[in-house]
Amino acid sequence: MTMMTALFASLAAMAGVGEDRPQQGAASAEGSTPLSSADPTYPAEFYADFQPQTALEMLERTPGFSISDGGGVRGFGGAAGNVLIDGQRSTVKAGGISEVLRRIPSTQVERIVLLRGSDAAEAQGQTLVANVILKADARGAGTATVTLARTADGGLSPTAKASYARAIGPWQTSVELMAGEARYPSKAQFYNYNAAGEPTLGRLQDSLGKAPEYGIAASASSPMGGGTLTLNLRLNHDIYSSITNVGLFSGATARPPYAERFIAYREESTSGELGLDWTRGLGAGWMAKLVGLGQIATEGVDEDYQEPGYRGLSARRQKPLELIGRVTLSREGKHALRPEVGMEVVYNRLLSNLNYTEDTSFGMRPVALSNANTRVSEQRGEAFVNVSARLTSRIDLEAGGAVELSRLKVAGDSDHVQSLSYFKPSAALVWSPRDSTQLRLAVLRTVDQLDFGDFAASVDQADGRPLGGNSSLRPARLTRTFLRLDHRWGRGAALALEAYHQSHKGLLGYLVLDTGDEALGTIGDARQWGLTGDATLPLHRLLDGARIAVSATLRASRFRDPLTGVVRPMDDLPSTSLEAEFRHDLPRLRSSWGFSYEAAQEAEIFYTGERLVWRERPVWNMFFETTALPGFKTILRASAVTGDDSDRLRSFYTPNRSGAYFGQERRTQTQGATVALTLSRSL
Repeated sequence: MTMMTALFASLAAMAGVGEDRPQQGAASAEGSTPLSSADPTYPAEFYADFQPQTALEMLERTPGFSISDGGGVRGFGGAAGNVLIDGQRSTVKAGGISEVLRRIPSTQVERIVLLRGSDAAEAQGQTLVANVILKADARGAGTATVTLARTADGGLSPTAKASYARAIGPWQTSVELMAGEARYPSKAQFYNYNAAGEPTLGRLQDSLGKAPEYGIAASASSPMGGGTLTLNLRLNHDIYSSITNVGLFSGATARPPYAERFIAYREESTSGELGLDWTRGLGAGWMAKLVGLGQIATEGVDEDYQEPGYRGLSARRQKPLELIGRVTLSREGKHALRPEVGMEVVYNRLLSNLNYTEDTSFGMRPVALSNANTRVSEQRGEAFVNVSARLTSRIDLEAGGAVELSRLKVAGDSDHVQSLSYFKPSAALVWSPRDSTQLRLAVLRTVDQLDFGDFAASVDQADGRPLGGNSSLRPARLTRTFLRLDHRWGRGAALALEAYHQSHKGLLGYLVLDTGDEALGTIGDARQWGLTGDATLPLHRLLDGARIAVSATLRASRFRDPLTGVVRPMDDLPSTSLEAEFRHDLPRLRSSWGFSYEAAQEAEIFYTGERLVWRERPVWNMFFETTALPGFKTILRASAVTGDDSDRLRSFYTPNRSGAYFGQERRTQTQGATVALTLSRSL
C-alpha cells in the first residue's frame, strides 16, 4: 500500500498542486438540482481539446471519474449507475447509462458537475456521481460512426452506429441504431502432466469466434401531468459463435497429432427493455418520482464437442424476466435536512432447460444433472429511508436503512421455497475542509445479488466441468467500511484514495450436492481489505497539453477453506490491478495521441476437485485521433500491440482438494493485436 501511495504522491507533484482549481459552484440549469460550492464543475469548454462527439466521451475524460453502469443485478436501486442527466437517473439497465450517454451529442452538454455523494437524493449511496447538465435550447444534433477493425488473422470487423437527438413538439427524443460484428481469433497450447510430472497429452488449439450484434435504443421525454415523463426503449439481438480445432498429441507437440478434436459453440440472445419515469416537483425542494421497468429475453447456448471415440452435445434454453416498480419522495437542494423515502417491488423469473447427452461408443445417452429443467421465481419488496443532514458548513451526515423481504421459489428436481429478510443500514460522515477536498468515512451493509442461472444446471464441455443447479442458494451479505479522500486542483487534476475493509457472510463457492453434482453454494465467511487509487494528472510542467490517468488497486482476502481447513484467498480476486493512460493533446494540429497500459493480473478459483490459477499478461494500446479532416473525427487505434496473452494452470486432486494430487493442465493462449480505424461525423 505504501508503494501505491508513493506513486500517486510523485505523480501529483509532477502535476503541480499549486495550480488554479477547476471552476467551482456554478449555477445549475433550470429544473436541475441546486449545487453546493463543493461540487467540481467542468464546463463544455474544458473538453474542447479532447474533441468529444458525445456525452459519453466527455465523461470518459472527466478527471478522477469512472462510469459505472451498475451491472445487471436485480432491482433498480442498486443497478442505476453513477450518472445523472439533469439531476435524474435514467430508467435503464440493459446497455446501462453508457448507451444513453452515447446518444447525447456533445454539443447539447452545457457542463458536467461531480456530486460527491450528499448533494442530491438521486446520488445517495454513491461516493461520486456525475450530473450531466444539458443545454435548455439545444437544437437537433447527432453522430454517425463507422469503425473497421483488422484482427491478427487478417479478418475485418465492421461496426456502424448512428444516433440523433431533437425536439419533436413537446417531446425531447433520441434514437440510436447499431450493427456490427467483432472477431476473436486465438491460438492456445495445452499440456497435461501426471502426478510424477510426466507429460501425458499435448494439444494445439486454433479458434475463431464471431459476434454479430444488432440493436436499437430510443428515449423520449415530455412534460406531463405537472411533471416530466421519460420513456426508454431498447431492443437487441446478439450472437456469439466459435469454431475450434484441436490437434491431440501424445506428450510433446513436435510430432504430428494422433487425432483431431472439433468444438462448435453458439450463443444467441434476443432481448427487450422498456423503462418509464415520471418525476414531479412538489415545491420547497420536494420531488416525487415513479419508476417502472421491464426486461425480457430469450437466450440459447449450444455446444457440439467431437473427437475419436467421444461426442458431447449440450443445448440450454433460458427465458429471464424482470419487472420493477419503484416510488420515491425526496427533498433536494441546499436544505439542512434532505430526506428520501420510498419503496421498490420486483418480480424476477427464469425458465431454464438443459439437454446434455454423450456418446462414448454406445450411442448418444442423456447425462443427468441436478435441476437441468428449472423454474426460478422471486417476489421481493424493499422499503428504504435515507437522509443527508448538514451538521456544519463543512460537515455532512448521511444515514439510511432499508428492509428487504423476498420469497424465492425453485421448481425442478429438488423443489425449494425460502423466505428471506434483511436489514441494510448505512452511515457516512463527510468532511469538506475546502471546496477542493472531501474526506468520507462510511459503513454500509448490502446483500449480494444472486445469478438465477446458478439455480439451474450448466455444462462447460471444453473444460469437462458439468455443474448442477442448487435450489437452496442464498445471497451473501456484505458489510463494507471505507475511508475515502477526494482532492481536485489545477487544470483538471484529481486524486482519490480509498482504504476499505469488507466482511462477507455466507460466501458462495463450489461444493458437492447430495446428488453428487458439483454446484455453487454457501461455503463460509470471509474478509477482504485493500486500497484503491484513481488519479488524473496534467503534466503541463513537463509537456504542455499532456496528462496521465492512473487507476490502481491493492487488495488481500482471508477465507478458511471448508475442504482443506487451510486459509486461502477468496475466489477469482486479483491481489493487484493497474491501468494507466498517457494522452497528449495538440490543439494547433487539432490532434491527440497517446497510449495505455494494463498490468498483469492473477487470481485463483477453487473447485471441489480442482485449483485453477489464471494470469493475464500486460497489455499495451496506442491511439491517434484528429479532426484535421474537415467534418470528421478520425481515430486510429492499435489494441494489444504486444499481444493479449494469458496463462492458466489447473491442478487436480482426488477425491477432492483435501485428497491426493494426480496431475495438472497448463494452457498458454495468445491473441494478436487489433488495428481499428474509426470515422465519426456530427449530424
